[in-house]
Amino acid sequence: MFKETQLHQEFLDLEHQMRLLDRRLADALHRIRHGSSADLIEIARRDERQLLTELDRLMTRMRAIEGQLLQIQKHATRH
Repeated sequence: MFKETQLHQEFLDLEHQMRLLDRRLADALHRIRHGSSADLIEIARRDERQLLTELDRLMTRMRAIEGQLLQIQKHATRH
């Protein structure tokens, strides 16, 4: 049960991080569309790439946690 609680908490923490990343990504996209110079737009594009990489890593971990939680629940229902 302790492991399940830990996984739930980690998942909630990752959801919070994802919301923050989404906001930062929206900001980067806004800067790409409305940048005042080519240099600023390029920086925003780099930010976007970095944020997408981070978001992908985060979502991969969230899927792994979901899988672990399903295994725990599956195991619990067998007993």
